[in-house]
Amino acid sequence: MDCWICGAEGTTGEHLVKASDLRSFFGKFSQKSPLYFHTKGKRNIPVGSPRSDRFKSKAKICKTCNSATTQPYDEAWERLSAYLRENISQLRRNDRIDLSRVFPGATRKSLLHVHLYFVKLFGCLIVEHCIPIDISPFAIALRTGIPHKNIYLAFGPQLEHPKRKFAGLTPVDAVDRDGVSVFATWCYILGDIVVDVIYSAEKQYMQVVSVVIGPMPQIAPKKHAALRMWQSGMRCYGRPE
Repeated sequence: MDCWICGAEGTTGEHLVKASDLRSFFGKFSQKSPLYFHTKGKRNIPVGSPRSDRFKSKAKICKTCNSATTQPYDEAWERLSAYLRENISQLRRNDRIDLSRVFPGATRKSLLHVHLYFVKLFGCLIVEHCIPIDISPFAIALRTGIPHKNIYLAFGPQLEHPKRKFAGLTPVDAVDRDGVSVFATWCYILGDIVVDVIYSAEKQYMQVVSVVIGPMPQIAPKKHAALRMWQSGMRCYGRPE
């Protein structure tokens, strides 16, 4: 499979939950003390390494795109992710954060890089699940370092503190018209933190969600029944049922 970003030979899959998030959020895990991976079809699959292919997208990217091209985007999200989790109490109280404290002296550029990190993840989901959205603007944005004009991000805390420690992605919900998705959304969840990733080609669809596309995995440190949003393919804005 070719790299969907540049067309070179694809050699690896992107972590759908960033490896640094897995390590910092769950701490060390191993074959003797694994995390447990859940999908719609399977529950409680032990995984002993953050490098496991179970954590990666089946969409392939090349070595250059995985490192030199997109590494600044990865590093920007790693920094913001850590800050959000360290300051979750402030975020709950004030419903806002001062991003200049996260990225002093380079706030605008760094936030663009965070945007592009989620553009990369979204592109991997589109390719892996054959979602009918044109992938070329995603690839161009990543190669040139410009924002994708139809991608929006919203950051916030879970509405309630999760009863169990978990990380994962929700399903992609989309509105299709004439065989093309004109609106789609999904959430990246890391404990208390939720990132809502939105694609909207037409503004009137910003408040509308219909067709559910492909349930995404959940990762947890203990065996348990997966949350209902993964069992049923429901979308979630941060409140597990």
